[in-house]
Amino acid sequence: MSKINLETFDLTQLPIAEDDNFEFKSSETSYNELKKKLGFAVSGFANSGGGCFVGGVDGNGNADRGLPLKIGRQDLRDWVDQIISQVEPVPSYDLKLIQDPSGRGTIQTDSAVLLVVIHESYFAPHMAPDNHYYIRAGAHTVQAKHFIVDAIWAKRHFSKPRLTHLFRLKPEKEQAIQLGILALTEAPAVDVKITISPLPQMMKNSEKLFPLKLSLIDRHNPFFFDVATFFQAEEQFGKDIRLEVEYYDLSANRYIYETPIEVIGSLPPVIIRNDNSEKMVQTLEKIEKTLSGLRVSRESVVKPSLLLPKQSDSVFSSIEKLIPELLADMKNDLSEYPFIREFVILSKWVYNSDPNNMILSYYFEDHSYLRNKLRILENYGLIYEITYNDVARFVISEELAAYLTSDSQLE
Repeated sequence: MSKINLETFDLTQLPIAEDDNFEFKSSETSYNELKKKLGFAVSGFANSGGGCFVGGVDGNGNADRGLPLKIGRQDLRDWVDQIISQVEPVPSYDLKLIQDPSGRGTIQTDSAVLLVVIHESYFAPHMAPDNHYYIRAGAHTVQAKHFIVDAIWAKRHFSKPRLTHLFRLKPEKEQAIQLGILALTEAPAVDVKITISPLPQMMKNSEKLFPLKLSLIDRHNPFFFDVATFFQAEEQFGKDIRLEVEYYDLSANRYIYETPIEVIGSLPPVIIRNDNSEKMVQTLEKIEKTLSGLRVSRESVVKPSLLLPKQSDSVFSSIEKLIPELLADMKNDLSEYPFIREFVILSKWVYNSDPNNMILSYYFEDHSYLRNKLRILENYGLIYEITYNDVARFVISEELAAYLTSDSQLE
């Protein structure tokens, strides 16, 4: 039923006859009968989505003198609380005593119309004091049959929020792995806190964000977040990881979902779908084109070395006069490393070369007009450029290497 605002509710808001949401009991009803009917009604409304029991009115909802504010030595409120406390489990409820008939019947002095509002319950079935279960059937409270009680028990299980976890490949970006928290039942989980301990490697910088706090998770609003990449997933995610999810239901009952989690074995294989295959082919083609360009660039400049003519002594005599310092440095390098032919030119910063493929280096700071001096050697075919990245790179011809390592260099 719609929630009743007891602060503003008066008798003018009562229907003119009993229905699914309202049950009327006359002030002529004996206390023992009233006690029994109230217990049945509390069980019935709690098992049927809620409702309102009204005492002290006739069958049309008009006050017929009301109920006395004291029953024996007990206040009417206390008397009602004692009856409801015998319903198991006790549902959530509110009481109101109305002493102004508002034009609907009469209420005697020291009497009142009793309103007991039973709220919708997530912990049904509720058993009446006579050890039976009741439901509302139209305008009547009737004893529930066994199959109905079983159905209410089942509804009770599924009316509680139940959360679990799931790993998945991130939609449209399957190189990423996501951890998701999702609901198994229709009941919403509120005030959710998610803790992962220890945090996966790629989430170390996000430690201040944990525990993650969410206002709600339900069947329509799961929560997913990135935790690793598909490549080296086990190394990035780690081992002995525990997930803890703390959450509450709408009645402020607390729940804990805690479990060890591991990413390996929790994911499907990466599938190349039709909508992604074209993009992947294009990417692979670009990579192949780039690699081919590098191969062609390097191979195309290496091969001419086999065709270089032998230089005369006059050529070496000329370049000795033009660039003696550079040739002296190259001679010293080749005397120490006679099998190296490749060199780079650069400013004085650390060059991360391949330790298995040593390369000589010459610096702009050590040789003025270095690029122009190398052009002279290029013009004579004694070196040739093989640059294939951001660093100018050259190869020494065997003719120049033989000259620099010989004992009969021209002075």
